[in-house]
Amino acid sequence: MAKRRVKVIDEKVSYTSSPDQLRIIILGKIERWKEALLMAWVAAWIFCGFVVFLEWLSATEEQTQVTFFVFLIFWAYFLWKAVRTMLFRMGGNELIEINRDELILKKSFFTYGKTRSFYLENIKELKPVELSKTSFAYTYENGWWNLGGEKLNFEYNGKNVKFAMQMTESTSKKVFSLLSRQIKNNIKRKS
Repeated sequence: MAKRRVKVIDEKVSYTSSPDQLRIIILGKIERWKEALLMAWVAAWIFCGFVVFLEWLSATEEQTQVTFFVFLIFWAYFLWKAVRTMLFRMGGNELIEINRDELILKKSFFTYGKTRSFYLENIKELKPVELSKTSFAYTYENGWWNLGGEKLNFEYNGKNVKFAMQMTESTSKKVFSLLSRQIKNNIKRKS
């Protein structure tokens, strides 16, 4: 089998293709200064949580203890979100693969991640995600400090599936075109 050549769409998105397979990789990397800022945020968040934890241990009133405990639950949730984003930005990527029968999506953190498979015949309405560029949701979803900003979605067995995180509009159009064509061709080959 001949080695497939990697084609680059932009600095974060590349793909390989053959007649019945398409594999797209979207890198999660950001500029070093943004990565350093994200690490500083996580370190500051851990420090603040540690201070609140010490206060919780020394609190004597039950109501104060409950308040600190509830705060620490929220703190832990947002720590998880921040660490997850930091790890993805340091070495994560998103894999989109189409083979003869299915579309495979995987969000990887240093090669570890959950794979989701979708049969091509059950995919309905592959389309770009449409958000107003002036909306709060658009600004929040596309922030480098956040995991999100999915640019494409489809319906699968009644559920909406979003994928292809934080690409530029022009890159998203190219990826959409590649995916649409490959899905259409693979379904046609099976018929």
